[in-house]
Formats: sequence, C-alpha cells, structure tokens
Amino acid sequence: MLPPRLRPAHHRPRLRLLGVALALGVILTACASGATQPSPTEEPAEDAIRMAAVGDSITDANSPDLPAGEVGTESWVGYAVGPQVRFVGGWAVWGASTEQMASETPALEADVLVILAGTNDAGRMPHEQIGSNLARIAEVAGVEEVVLSSVPPIDSAPEAATELNEFLRGFAADQGWTWVDAAAGLRAGDRFAEGMADDGVHPTAAGAEVLGEAIGAAVLEAGS
Repeated sequence: MLPPRLRPAHHRPRLRLLGVALALGVILTACASGATQPSPTEEPAEDAIRMAAVGDSITDANSPDLPAGEVGTESWVGYAVGPQVRFVGGWAVWGASTEQMASETPALEADVLVILAGTNDAGRMPHEQIGSNLARIAEVAGVEEVVLSSVPPIDSAPEAATELNEFLRGFAADQGWTWVDAAAGLRAGDRFAEGMADDGVHPTAAGAEVLGEAIGAAVLEAGS
C-alpha cells in the first residue's frame, strides 16, 4: 500500500539551549518561529559555491521560509552549507509532485542546483515521466550544474523508493548530472534506520544532517 502524498504535519522543533542566561530567549524565539535554523560552524566565504534546491517536504521540512533562506532543523539544506557552500534559495512545497515542481520552479541564480524529488510520485508515475519532469525542472531553473539526490526510504512501500533510486542513478548519468546517494546513510536494508525518521517518510533532524552532509559534499564536487 502506497502512502498518501505528503502533507504538512505539526513541526517538532528541536531546541539547543546555549546557556542558562539565554535559555528563556531561545525558547521564546523558537515558539514564535516554529523552527531553529541549523548554523554552520563557519559562515560561507564570499566566493562560496551558490547552492539552490528544489524539492518537496523532505527539503522544506519545518522551514519557516526556505525560499528566503529561513531553514528548519529538519531540512537537509541547513546541514549542506558551510565555508564553501552558500544557500541562495529555491523551491520546495509539501506534497509536491515532480510535475508541480517543473511547472512552478522559478529561474534561479546559482552555481549548483540540487534536486531531491520523486517521493510523492514513487509507485504512481512511470519513471520515464518522472525523468522528463526532472529535466524540465533543471531547464526552467537555468542552473548549469545539477546534483540529483536519491530519495529517502518509504517504509510503507520500500520497493517503490528502491526502484525509483535505481532509475534516478541512471538518469543522472544520462543527463551528465552529479549523482549522490545521499539517502544511503538513512537506510537499514530498504527502510529507515533507527532514529532516522519518525514516520517512515520524513527524516528527523539527525536524518536531515546525514542527507545534508552527503549533498554538501556532492555540491562541492559539482561546483569545483
């Protein structure tokens, strides 16, 4: 049985208290925003690779406003940035299909485009149509270098995610894109490993960090 298309759930902010004197202020800020943005250990350099992202709830997660650069703790984007990678925006909507992404993604000014898409189409849409939509996303975004990531597991339909990722790997090669199996670190067999997801579809903050670190490395490779 395939899962329904992914819709917003209540955000679950994970707060990191920085000290007793600041604890109350941190809590109040988090309650107001609904998420705490991950911070790189070092700010991106002026000449850092400009990364844009297109995706669905796996990318948007609990972000207050991802296109504007306000990234939540459960979005991989915040863990992909660092001294050499800067996030410059993109498009991500809960429940989005690859067809919707292809229709609504704007032109993006970036050095590298990351696409993590297909969870909502897995098992429902022919792979060839998914590929056509992905090609359109890259075309309308207008970013020369593209990184295509594997999708995370779908615990209720593990074969759908596995088969889609097999197709995506070959499709990336055919397009001359950089492929990254960023979801590899989330898996135990063909399902989520313990602690990597709460609902069998969406990564936890720990899972988002695994995705982000792998994608960040791929962005460095593609943009160098």
